[in-house]
This record gives sequence, C-alpha cells and structure tokens, in this order.
Amino acid sequence: MSNDRLQGLLESLRQRGQRVTTARRALLSALDQAADHCSADDLATEVARLHPEIHRATIYRNLETLRRLEVVEHTHLGHGPAVYHLADQIHQHLVCEKCASVTEVPPTALKGLEQTLKHDYGFTIKSRHFAIVGLCAACTSPDQAAS
Repeated sequence: MSNDRLQGLLESLRQRGQRVTTARRALLSALDQAADHCSADDLATEVARLHPEIHRATIYRNLETLRRLEVVEHTHLGHGPAVYHLADQIHQHLVCEKCASVTEVPPTALKGLEQTLKHDYGFTIKSRHFAIVGLCAACTSPDQAAS
C-alpha cells in the first residue's frame, strides 16, 4: 500500500473518532496487498504471519468495524465465505458457475438493472454485496459447449 494511501485511510478513521491500532493498520495493508479477493480467514492468517501477537478474533472484529465504517466492503461470490476488499476499489463481480472465474466489472455495469428495480418496484439494491452467477464467455463458447 502506498504510504500516502495508508495514511489517508488511517486519517479517515481518526476523523471518525476511531483508534488506529496495529491490527487495523496490518489489516488494511493486507487487503491492499492481496492479489485476489480474501476471506476473513485468509486475512487473519496473513496478519498473523506478520503480527503473531494479533488474535484472530481481533481481525474479525476489526473487519466488521471497518465494514460498518465503509472502509472495507464484503461480497458473496457464490457458496463460499464472504470476501473482502477496500471500499475505494468499487466494482461488481461476475462469477462463472462452471470454471469459477471471477470477473470484476465497473459499477455502471448494473446501472440499468438498478434503475429498473427502483422505478418498477421502489427497490434499491446493494449490488456490491453480491455476485452475479452465470457462465463466462469461455464456458459459453461453441468449443466448450461440446465438452
């Protein structure tokens, strides 16, 4: 994580009256450095690797606090555990039910659906909280259909 970005996130916490702890700093750093979506267990393991004194329960509590403060978001990518990412990395998820690939798309990808649901049903979705499950382009190609 760039030092400026980390300092900005930590300052945001301070401005909200939140304490900046070693656990929170380590958790935000682990989220930023992750190459993929991470479960709470993945994050607890990574933080423990660098900071064995930080208890797993502390990581789980901090994830919930950071989610409530909208610093971190969690998403359900299917039947597995929720995964987490920093809230400033806003995107939607498309999950292939055949090959399990996850494609990140911009939030505008569901704008039409959001508008239709709002207009027709008065319903506002929190679309970043869930993934859309289907088949990716590779799994729907004619070559894949034969297999």
